[in-house]
Amino acid sequence: MGRGQRQKRKFSAGTKFMLGLLAVVLLGSAAVLGRLSSGATVDLSKLQMSVLELQETFSPDDGMKTTETRNPEQDNSVQTAKATARPAAEEKTVPETANASFTLTFGGSISLSGEVRKNSWNADAKMTDYSDVMMLLSPYVKADVSCVFLENILSDEHKANDNVAPASAASLLKEAGFGVAACGFSQAYAAGKNGMEATLKVLDEQQIKVTGIGRTEDSIFTTTDAGGVKTAFLQYTDTISSKTRKSMTKDGTDGLIPAAEISRITEDIASARAQGAEAVIVLLNWGKTGKDPDRNQRQLAEDIAQAGADLIIGNGSHVPQTAEYITGSNGKNVLCIWSLGTLLSGDRSHIKRVSGYLLHVTVQSDGQGGVDILRPEYTPVYAWKYKQDGRYYYRCIASNSPNPDGMDNEQRKKMADSATTVENVLQGSPVTERRQ
Repeated sequence: MGRGQRQKRKFSAGTKFMLGLLAVVLLGSAAVLGRLSSGATVDLSKLQMSVLELQETFSPDDGMKTTETRNPEQDNSVQTAKATARPAAEEKTVPETANASFTLTFGGSISLSGEVRKNSWNADAKMTDYSDVMMLLSPYVKADVSCVFLENILSDEHKANDNVAPASAASLLKEAGFGVAACGFSQAYAAGKNGMEATLKVLDEQQIKVTGIGRTEDSIFTTTDAGGVKTAFLQYTDTISSKTRKSMTKDGTDGLIPAAEISRITEDIASARAQGAEAVIVLLNWGKTGKDPDRNQRQLAEDIAQAGADLIIGNGSHVPQTAEYITGSNGKNVLCIWSLGTLLSGDRSHIKRVSGYLLHVTVQSDGQGGVDILRPEYTPVYAWKYKQDGRYYYRCIASNSPNPDGMDNEQRKKMADSATTVENVLQGSPVTERRQ
């Protein structure tokens, strides 16, 4: 090309786009200003102008930056983005409870028999004093929600015996950190309806929720909302004698300590779900003292799992028993603990009678109205009895923890034997030992 020849300028596609955009803006401004000067109302929709009408596809050769998007059919392909109107997004509703969770701890049976009560008597205060019994165990109980099996009526209105403990015993549960008490047991009707009502009143005053007994048939289970997960705790008792059941039926109180019958349990699980419970935990006082689960227990557990329970926790044998998964509704694995054993008792006839374990799990919402039971762990527990200044004391301790001060060699051996007992019981189960 000669020097005298004028080079003809070419406009790139990007320049064309910018010039077009400028023209639209100028035209629109003129129209708006004209309307405003005349005092007329401006309706931009009637101008029928849109920058989108100038859409143009640019190639890398035009020097314009391109946006890369993934083609779902060819992951390595690159497409140029078009300036088209964004379609209305189809928003997927995420449940508020998705991934909501809380920690949960269960303890075995507390049985304040005459032996425990006698050795908890404070002569100076003239009252039974359980204030330090759970002192060493409470850090292990700590969770968002903690539940324990209580095998005593709590009342100052009835004479104390193996089944009836003074109202002050409620402080024992409170001190340990238990916020839910499963109160159905073989002698729960030993003081009649009045005994149950006294127990409910005492625990209410301590702000401890109660399941397994009630003032009415509609009040026999309780719920919590820890971690944003609504959870129902239901308890049933299979150890009340037929004679006592007949007396309760005659008194019109049979439903206040619900029997471990699958028809009732199925109905209550459905009711709890209808009331918004994402998690349903079924607690059972069942079996025979010192005996392994029998065929009836196994059948009942299978039926409860099929009825929709998320977790089954048993007690009543007063010795630790194993845990296993049972197939529930829709093929879901339901953890079943046959017995947590003893947390506190005066029966020291066998090492198993002073042994038990805490169960620790995480309950997590699945965002679809149900939950997953995660990370099942256990802490072995030993009911320690020792003598000091001529008086016996009871302490509940984690048997895999360091030996407490003042424990003699004989008690150290029993504590180790207790830990081994629980370890052997749970060997091969889905529950693993928690290490602090």
